Amino acid sequence: MRYVIINADGYGFTAGVTDAIEECISFGTVRSLSANVNFDHANRLPGLVKNYPDLAVGCHVNPVVGRPILPPDKVPTLLNDAGEFLYEGFSRRFLAGHINKSELRAEMVAQIEKTRDFAGRAFSHIDFHMGLHRLPGLYEQFLEVVESSSVRRMRTHRYLVGMESRYPRFTHAVHMFKSPTRVPKFAWNLWLRRSALARGFAMPDRRVEITDMGSKIEHLSVESYLRMLRNLPLGISEFVAHPGYVDDELRRWSSYLEHRVTERKILLSPEFREALYTLSPRLTTYRDIPVG
Repeated sequence: MRYVIINADGYGFTAGVTDAIEECISFGTVRSLSANVNFDHANRLPGLVKNYPDLAVGCHVNPVVGRPILPPDKVPTLLNDAGEFLYEGFSRRFLAGHINKSELRAEMVAQIEKTRDFAGRAFSHIDFHMGLHRLPGLYEQFLEVVESSSVRRMRTHRYLVGMESRYPRFTHAVHMFKSPTRVPKFAWNLWLRRSALARGFAMPDRRVEITDMGSKIEHLSVESYLRMLRNLPLGISEFVAHPGYVDDELRRWSSYLEHRVTERKILLSPEFREALYTLSPRLTTYRDIPVG
């Protein structure tokens, strides 16, 4: 069988992102989300779960942008002089050893527990803002935090690019060899996946992407999404969606802007919704991934 999870990342991030994700849930094309609970808009989550009890809710662990859940004096090495997370400086400061790992762990745990409080039984999985948990020295700590949370599902690090093309695996291979850094990064991601599986974590079989969707907005269309569905291999595939409305808050925290508007329009397309519910693969959620 073929299954697809369409997981909307960033619930709570901004008002425009939160509104768009709720629209897609109501429309029926999104049944899983990951929440940035360190932003006030995530306070809408308990009401959303009440209205959609079958929703799958993940914690989008985020010590990168915005303000912490914990008091600033408990996590000073995570913050700048304005009391906000380091944003683009996070990776550099972490790799330089200037972030206290105990403070980082405490904030991660606090965000996970807040997500659990908001989502209740719908709490299903854990991932990380911008995928930065894959940094050397951070991944092991991330796995320890996830393990201690008793949430056994997480995002996979194995990905397949080129899902919009007639020959996705060939397109994926071409994409990999266009840059000398892509193959080593892909191998690193596969090693990370193996490490997580060895510790008993459950995850989708792969994450699927449309080629260069982050940089080339013209690659995003209803047609490319429909071809992606037709090309999905056997097993459970996750497509990470970022629907949104562009507002000043989003401009402050993200460079991924008009793409979110396009993604929202596609996810609200009747043609795409009909394909999700009438064709293979079947739409599923993180809650449906079995945990051993």
